[in-house]
Amino acid sequence: MIRKEINEIRRINLHLHTTVSDGSLSPAQLVKRAQQINLDLISITDHDTVDAYHGLPENILPLKILPGLEVSSQHEERDVHILAYGVDIKNRELLVMTEMYLLGRRDRAIVILEKLKKLGIDIDLKEVLEVSGSRELIVRPHIAQILVKKGYCKSKNEAFDKYIGNEQPAYAPKPEVSVADAIKVIHGAGGFAIAAHPGKLENINVLYKLIEYGIDGIEVWHPDHYRAQIDDFIQIAQKHKLFMTGGSDFHGEKDNHNIFDVVPVNQIVLDSVNMLYKEYLCRKK
Repeated sequence: MIRKEINEIRRINLHLHTTVSDGSLSPAQLVKRAQQINLDLISITDHDTVDAYHGLPENILPLKILPGLEVSSQHEERDVHILAYGVDIKNRELLVMTEMYLLGRRDRAIVILEKLKKLGIDIDLKEVLEVSGSRELIVRPHIAQILVKKGYCKSKNEAFDKYIGNEQPAYAPKPEVSVADAIKVIHGAGGFAIAAHPGKLENINVLYKLIEYGIDGIEVWHPDHYRAQIDDFIQIAQKHKLFMTGGSDFHGEKDNHNIFDVVPVNQIVLDSVNMLYKEYLCRKK
């Protein structure tokens, strides 16, 4: 009886993107898909925005949703993404930060397009805005999409490798908050700060820095993680008494590596997700 009560949530996917940022499904479509494949718990984690939560169907039961977003932050001039779960989506400081990212990403896009123009690539801001979602929150994959559409590149990966990736000729940085400040805002909004896809960090020591800064958990399962990495992240989380989560980082059906399905986490991670969700419910009361 105790085991059943603890693990009432078994089918999860806690890293999903919608058209509000750079996904291919609207929030309503994503929820419908989650219901169709009988997921128990999901989190919509659009980049630096919670706007998806204003467009959800009223009746989603038995599906449960953990409010979230994927926050951009920086440590020693390197991008570090933090999943914010259970935040109050009306929190003032959180909304100030997301608005800063919205305006900053637009300004960065203008700079990138100017640099591309100097390279002989003509893309208008309106073309990018047409694919940037209802919030018009521009991320680099939107620009990559136009580069592919207009025949300048064969794939989004090529667009990043040749033009808009870090240290490439059309790259421009976006405004970012520090890791410490991002965690502070997440905690101030009543949320849990989870290190996103730590296997993609350039240096694993950054994960230990995040732990020093007070993160609450680690996304141990991600499609880019190897089995050995998953095992290592579970050990680190257990050692430091951190929550463990997993998500597919879904953006769209055409991106085969971003599966939208039940995330194959083990029982240890499921137990942790259940504890996280119950703690979230307690904080809401």
